[in-house]
Amino acid sequence: MSPPLTAEAAESSPPPALDIFPSAPIAPVSPYIFSGFLEHLGRCIYGGILPSTRTTFPHTPRRPCPPDGDFVDTPQTLLTPEGFRADVLGVLRDELRVPLVRWPGGNFVSSYNWKDGIGPHEQRKRRPELAWGGEESNLFGTDEFIAWCRVAKIEPYIVLNMGTGTLEDALHWVEYCNGTGDTYYANLRRKHTGRDEPHAVKYWGLGNEVWGEWQVGQQTAEAYAVKARQWAHAIRLVDPNVILVGCGETGVNQWDGVVLDELVDKVDMHSIHLYTGFGPRDRSQTEREYGRAVYGPDAAEYSIEVCKGLINKARFARSVSKSIKIAFDEYGVWDETVGTPQNGLEQFYNLADALAMASWLNVFVRQADIVDIACIAQSVNVISPLITSPSGLFRQTIYWPLYLFSRYMRDGTSVRVSLVSPTFAGETLPQWISEIKGRPKDLDASAVVHVDDPTGARTLRVAVVNRNESQSYTVPVRVAFERVGTEVEVHELWHADVRAQNGWGQEDVVSVKTRRAKWEGQWEFREHSFTLLVVSLDKTEV
Repeated sequence: MSPPLTAEAAESSPPPALDIFPSAPIAPVSPYIFSGFLEHLGRCIYGGILPSTRTTFPHTPRRPCPPDGDFVDTPQTLLTPEGFRADVLGVLRDELRVPLVRWPGGNFVSSYNWKDGIGPHEQRKRRPELAWGGEESNLFGTDEFIAWCRVAKIEPYIVLNMGTGTLEDALHWVEYCNGTGDTYYANLRRKHTGRDEPHAVKYWGLGNEVWGEWQVGQQTAEAYAVKARQWAHAIRLVDPNVILVGCGETGVNQWDGVVLDELVDKVDMHSIHLYTGFGPRDRSQTEREYGRAVYGPDAAEYSIEVCKGLINKARFARSVSKSIKIAFDEYGVWDETVGTPQNGLEQFYNLADALAMASWLNVFVRQADIVDIACIAQSVNVISPLITSPSGLFRQTIYWPLYLFSRYMRDGTSVRVSLVSPTFAGETLPQWISEIKGRPKDLDASAVVHVDDPTGARTLRVAVVNRNESQSYTVPVRVAFERVGTEVEVHELWHADVRAQNGWGQEDVVSVKTRRAKWEGQWEFREHSFTLLVVSLDKTEV
């Protein structure tokens, strides 16, 4: 639990207050911060995007699920004409409105040969899967991914293999996807798909976590930068219109600085990865796990701020005038002792995890001027907001912040907020949040101004997480230079138990409650809650 305020601390702490400045825009919120990620891991692809079979994870053709096992076929009524899971596709496309998905990894990509995943299924090679263990059937390859993206109305983002892969492999992949001429791989795509038009993949990642010792083909920052610079040059000769994403680390590491200094004039974006709830600690101290979870996203904001400085330093040194944005293309809530390779990284989330997710999204909204892409890892079954069975799915607690932000903060312009709040004195994860960035605030907030098209009506959407485990706060919400409407639309995610989870047969234990109320210039934010407020705006004379 959050340590209670002492009488002395309570007297010295100013009362909480939230000031919002609609006349001080940060930047439009990129729709791509609501992006997803698919990796060939566990039941993400086979069981999430495609139906499971008796020979998919954790089974193989030589060791299939036995006839008397618990395998259940996915009903044909649950599949699209293309053979994809219609329920998963519907949630991602119609509810979360996911705009972009990163594929095929992740660690998986560093030993992935894309040519194994094209052509007739019966001719595809089954391979050892080196990143997570197990085997890869290659039944879901480039053409299937693009077909799924088209049905899902999603922009594809492909990561290149810079582990075992060669530059020649990469150039062939780009040609296969984007070639329009009378060339070998463009014609091979036409043969396989029966369509003349290219896949037109715009976003390409130059490797995944090449810095990591767990990566097949790990490299030093200096070696990677030289190699990536050569790849970027050659790829643009095949397709000069691609958007290239350089491989960063966490935004605050030496790797990021070295790579940006060498690549900033060759790439369009710099990727960083971070997970909250991840890392070594004394797990027997269960009373500290709540604080370790909900205050973790403060590390992401600091990473973004430092990375922004590194980007601009590198731009200055190389006289790069175009803006270079951050692709936070792996983020999420992951306890690596719960979601493991053995169980396909399936982790069941509680309310505390949902509050962490809401704070993650607040970070991306506040940093709208520099963060252009954010991909939750991952989109289904693997440390995911969605869990499937052969015949259905349920929405985890972390689904609801994603849903609310995607519905209400998308298409808005992020504006400045000033927040006075008590701070958290307990242990954070990572620990340096308190030591370097400073004690995190109990209250965490972001705001956008949304202009309706075509009426021009303006609304203010305010997202507030009260991360204090046991104390509610009544907070004045002051909106500068604007007249606020008399009614507020309220969306609240709360449960009495911070460890409450959703599950099979208990799909709505933690869910959003919506109501309307009279707006009186302040709001009581309940303990351990996420609240999204929507009020109308009328500009005042000043």
